[in-house]
Amino acid sequence: MPVNYASLPFKQQIAYLKNKTNLPSQRWADIWVNAHNRAFTIAGAMQDDLLADFRSAVDKAISEGKSLGWFKQQFDHITAHHGWQYKGNRDWRANVIYETNIRQSYTAGREQQIDALKGTRPYGIYKHSGSENPRHDHLKWHNLVLPLDDPWWQTHSPINGYGCACKKFTLSEADLKRMGLKVGKAPAIETYEWIDKATGELHHIPKGIDPGFDYTPKNSAELTKIAKAAVAKKPPLATRLSPRSVEHTFSTVNKVNAIEISRILDELQGTPSHTALKQFLNHHDTKTLILKAGELSGTAKARAIAQQVEEYLQTGRANISHFYTRRPRRVNGFTSPRWNHVVVKAKSTDTLKNLFVSDITTQITHVFEKAKTGKPVWSFSTAARRHTEGARVFTTWLHEIGHQVYFKANTPLVPQPLLSNYLTEYAASNPHEWFAEHFVAWVLTPERLKQAAPNTFTFISETVSKTS
Repeated sequence: MPVNYASLPFKQQIAYLKNKTNLPSQRWADIWVNAHNRAFTIAGAMQDDLLADFRSAVDKAISEGKSLGWFKQQFDHITAHHGWQYKGNRDWRANVIYETNIRQSYTAGREQQIDALKGTRPYGIYKHSGSENPRHDHLKWHNLVLPLDDPWWQTHSPINGYGCACKKFTLSEADLKRMGLKVGKAPAIETYEWIDKATGELHHIPKGIDPGFDYTPKNSAELTKIAKAAVAKKPPLATRLSPRSVEHTFSTVNKVNAIEISRILDELQGTPSHTALKQFLNHHDTKTLILKAGELSGTAKARAIAQQVEEYLQTGRANISHFYTRRPRRVNGFTSPRWNHVVVKAKSTDTLKNLFVSDITTQITHVFEKAKTGKPVWSFSTAARRHTEGARVFTTWLHEIGHQVYFKANTPLVPQPLLSNYLTEYAASNPHEWFAEHFVAWVLTPERLKQAAPNTFTFISETVSKTS
């Protein structure tokens, strides 16, 4: 069953991978069980540079939602560059690296979220993947409901082997009643002996679990000596790879994603507004949905992605209302004070590739000039569209983030003199739109805004500071 988790990156999933230390190993079994929580390893990859390149490719696959086909191309490039002689068929080896790391990072992130929601959703249900060639033990566990604190989950939380696509979902008391489910009894754990041929070490593995998968992937404090030594010796990848301003998005538009948004924002690195924006996004873990118009209207396309969106948002309930609008053709984006996410509309052809801050600031300069004449443009997004649709999408995202900043600051009263001094027509609509519109200029052209409207600049700066 092909993995599709890569299209659903979220903060805990990315953090799980980034918190690992690169650790060369000849075989998977060199890094046993919980040590895999802290050690990123590929069997046979003994060179630091080789491992770092694989690590970067896996990180990008997770955070940007890259396909297996893309990863195979990276696999070919990396192995050719380093002259790595690996065991096994190329397609099989690339597939194992890709699917195992993506599934395990997804599961680890989900385990952290599951733990955070345990108070209101205290039960777990095992779901078999529906594979055409199922592992019979996994099939027997299908729909098994147990308390999340049951020790059985410590060794049986999916994934439970190479290629395993089983999942674990959480349930509340209300879910049990609605679905007619009952809390069961943990199956007796039978084990089989597995001998590491290289070391002669004997392991007792639960039946139905592949060697090395009999643990729940999360940042456990119980690490093996070899992983502890590696952690002490090498810095985590977070210090090797440049941190992104935006760690995650849920996007159904291939070339509009967290990587590209961060690349554009990072051109502003070093400016106070960029630092403040990055702190806000990290502190509040504000999430982003980038969806097509047909997915915003509540139709079958929306329902088809509702569960996937919920797995990203983690609101406690899959509901299309989290990304529904009655006017999908007219709006560019929207959000709500009840949410911790923004929704941005994009077309399948939209792209942020080859878009730079200078492209947008050129259009913002036009906004300032038109405002001086008393004939302001409609909005910063419409001005950005003069460059490309991608520029419109990015500017809309900033506008919606501006709304979230205003909400998190408890919507401070905007003085009337400021409301009367607006740069775009849309900003004159109400205080919410006034703040969101000028927030775009505050981020992208802070000095220009400070010069043209110093009181507006100060008000936005003070409002942003209230959100930390």
